[in-house]
Amino acid sequence: VVHLVATAVLTGGAWGSFVVIYPAFALVGPAQWPGYHAAHVRAITRVIVGPWAVQGVSTAALLLDPPDGAFVAAAALAVLALAAVVLTFAGAVPAHNRLGAAADGGGPVLATLNRVHLARSLVWSAGTVLAAVVLVR
Repeated sequence: VVHLVATAVLTGGAWGSFVVIYPAFALVGPAQWPGYHAAHVRAITRVIVGPWAVQGVSTAALLLDPPDGAFVAAAALAVLALAAVVLTFAGAVPAHNRLGAAADGGGPVLATLNRVHLARSLVWSAGTVLAAVVLVR
């Protein structure tokens, strides 16, 4: 249950960012952009770090002591969690760093961030569905 809730929170945050927050980046003027983006990064980090840490710990717990007959599902949950970490640190973080240094909130860097973030949103969504399946089986 803990793993499902943490992953679901990450999924909701990811889709909220993809549908609401990232499109709004293009509405911020160049003069306000650096401060706006810095505030976004600080705020979203506070929202995501807790559930992400819980997801990590609960993933390890599921691998160490999987529910009866669910080791393959636990391993798949671990692969999905790892995929989100890789997408974040190999794609989203560098894109946010480039965005933070940009003069505005649009352009090709935002398009790159959106592609990476869509992949993360899908990965977290798959993790939520799989965790729910494991819970109810």
